[in-house]
Amino acid sequence: MLKHVYKGIILLCVFAASLYYFSLDMKEEVVPVEKTVQMSKASFPIVTIKVNDTELNQMHGYSNTMSAGTVRESITPLDRDQSFTVIIDEKENDVKRVIYELRSVSDQRLLKTDTINALDKEGDFKTARIKLDAALDVNEEYAVKITLVTIKSKKMNYYTRVKLLPDSNFKEKLDFAMDFHNTIMDKVKAEDIIRYLEPDPKQDNSNLAYVNIHSSFDLVSWGNLKPQVIGEIIPTFKELSPDMGSIELKYRISAETDSGLEFYNVHEFYRVRYTSSRMYLLNYERRMESVFDINLTSLAKSQFKVGITNQEKIDMVTSGDETKLAFVRERELWYYNLPENDAIKVFSFRQEESDNVRDMYDQHNVRILNLDDNGNIDFIVYGYMNRGVYEGRVGIVLYRFYSGENRIEELVYIPTNVTYQILKEQLGDFSYVNQFSTFYFTIHNTIYAYNLITSNLTTVATDISNEGYVVSKENQYLAFQNSSYPLKADTITILDLETGAEQQINAPKGSNIRLLGKIHENIVYGFVKHKDITTTVDGEPLVPMYQIRIADYNRNVLKDYKKSGYYITDAIIEDNIITLIRVEQVNENGKTYYKTTPSDNILNKVIKSPSAFNLAERVTDLTLTEQYISLPSGYSMEEKPKARHTVNTIISRDTTLRLKEEETLPDKYVVYALGEIEGFYDQAGEAIEKASSLVGTVLNENQEVIWERGVKKPSSDIKNIVPVYESDTLNSIMASALMLVSYQKGGTINSGQVTNQVSAHEFLSQNLGDKLLNLTGCSLDDVLYYVSDQRPVLALKNSNQGLLIIGYDNYNITVIDPVQKRTMKLGLNDSMAMFEAAGNVFISYKK
Repeated sequence: MLKHVYKGIILLCVFAASLYYFSLDMKEEVVPVEKTVQMSKASFPIVTIKVNDTELNQMHGYSNTMSAGTVRESITPLDRDQSFTVIIDEKENDVKRVIYELRSVSDQRLLKTDTINALDKEGDFKTARIKLDAALDVNEEYAVKITLVTIKSKKMNYYTRVKLLPDSNFKEKLDFAMDFHNTIMDKVKAEDIIRYLEPDPKQDNSNLAYVNIHSSFDLVSWGNLKPQVIGEIIPTFKELSPDMGSIELKYRISAETDSGLEFYNVHEFYRVRYTSSRMYLLNYERRMESVFDINLTSLAKSQFKVGITNQEKIDMVTSGDETKLAFVRERELWYYNLPENDAIKVFSFRQEESDNVRDMYDQHNVRILNLDDNGNIDFIVYGYMNRGVYEGRVGIVLYRFYSGENRIEELVYIPTNVTYQILKEQLGDFSYVNQFSTFYFTIHNTIYAYNLITSNLTTVATDISNEGYVVSKENQYLAFQNSSYPLKADTITILDLETGAEQQINAPKGSNIRLLGKIHENIVYGFVKHKDITTTVDGEPLVPMYQIRIADYNRNVLKDYKKSGYYITDAIIEDNIITLIRVEQVNENGKTYYKTTPSDNILNKVIKSPSAFNLAERVTDLTLTEQYISLPSGYSMEEKPKARHTVNTIISRDTTLRLKEEETLPDKYVVYALGEIEGFYDQAGEAIEKASSLVGTVLNENQEVIWERGVKKPSSDIKNIVPVYESDTLNSIMASALMLVSYQKGGTINSGQVTNQVSAHEFLSQNLGDKLLNLTGCSLDDVLYYVSDQRPVLALKNSNQGLLIIGYDNYNITVIDPVQKRTMKLGLNDSMAMFEAAGNVFISYKK
């Protein structure tokens, strides 16, 4: 027995000794930090174009090959000579040759490629003359890729579009924009531009952040501010046609204010029309944003100065204990520790010694994901990388900031092959990192979960649009429906982002479900009977929901809305009010349809906890309206914090995550306005409606222009359309559809073969296929663009009567009315009111 006791004591001693020995080699951190480094400086050359001694279209280089059809950063005009000069500001490089490619936009077909080995010198720059020896169609866009090859064999790609426009008068348009820009810098000279303005007394003239053609003369001419432009301004053509031109100016200014010397980033946009007698200014917009400077902090009121800004909400996150703050200003991430009065610039591409061209390029952004009580921040940088290890690439980088060590560490890098303008639309609003190092993000209508430790990528949901999910960071849940298609959506999944646990809300038997959004932190959804889902004449699904519910993330129903005879087709959620868009079901002549009825509201009681950090507004004579971040009540800042900078952690592991999705434009319509992509839209009508309000342009999935604001002939009539009238077997909508299809196909379809047994949408889809153009939502003036281009437009007079628009002049439209059985003229104003009352339902076709 004693032997066993001794044996146990010996084993216990050996165990204790082993534990002590091995503990000497144990470390607190799983991955030790070996070295840190400052972000490397911007190094790529800058390229501009010279056409007939006029310099324009500044371009930034890409280190990878982009799909040329998706890069729409500038338009370069060509005359009959079809040549232009590339001006290369080499910076730290030695460029030895230039390679160029010319491609068609729609199918990316290579039309011309060549190499220029002998580069010329022009002052401090190298130049290369490119002559496009290919048969180009007048007024058609083509994509050009310009590749610079350095003496070290490094390649950098630059992209523009070219357009053969022998009579573009582009120089006159550029001169007008630059003269306007220079004139408004001087109050006395600025009076010369008054005749181009269209001041609106209802316009807000209290803020320099946003100025347009309807602003007051005083505001357009910078009020009492005396700005000084920093550096050279190179104008960029965004759109160009024989008479029209859209021009962008981006630059930085400085100005003395009540706070001292301040800096601002400015974006000007001009849309002009050239005629032989004079120039017309169709649109002018100017946006400016203050560059954040910690030295402008107000000690008197304990406030950080945001300054002049267009942002209604600053990306601002506070820690749970409300002692720490993270915020983003002009693509820079800042962190502030209240107890220590410590401010840190966590991330920025801005360099201490800068040319204000490369490091300040604005095609990227920063998004805060999380800030914990220790001051650590998870954030993403997405878009074009101005400098650093990924310089010249477009992608998404997830970083973690460790406040105690004042360093940032790259956790994952997701490369993409599209521009920032496309990426920002494809990247969903939702990104999240949980305590178990799982990174949730949405892109390409897919929700992913990526384990940062195991590098395991899983797909949470597919076919999810931005409207198809809601997220609550407060309650840490994500809710999404299982399909964006109404007839397939029967489940809403609620995912706990921390635990991964899932709950489902299922539609009753015979019904489908639709996720409408969230109010406060609660989910709003509705039920629709499968048999009630129908398709309107323009092909859009009509989803009349018979019941609306509000539930918390544990599926507890908080509110139930259901009224006999009424159906809800949509819900608009703003603050604590839900506005329900309603219809009634009507049965006439054996057919069922829905007509609009007054909307209803649901009020939701929301108790908001006051935030420790808030935005405050001030107004001065020099800078007008400005924003400030107020520190917590009762806190007094004794001295201005001194800004520190972070360092990057050098990591040896590969953090790259490559997604398999095709990185091209989705099959949607793209709106370009004010020099940028404003959004993707499923239907042409939605896109045109948006582009019209912004004086923009709409492109299809092949990057071909399908609509431009203000581009239509003064009057137009379409000939050789054979009228088809209403009969016992053919209603007016089907008769109008028949005329549209017959004209498009260049012949006549026997009306006896078409009956009301097939819906108008089915008939149009079968005969027009992907050429069908749904213009619902557009104004009458907008759809006359197609009539001007010799394409008739089907329009609804009311819910069950249609006609065909075949012409117009300054006062009337010409229509074939199958009900009236004649071709007739209708007044523009009366027609506009009639079509608006019918929902502005218009249909035409693509070329």
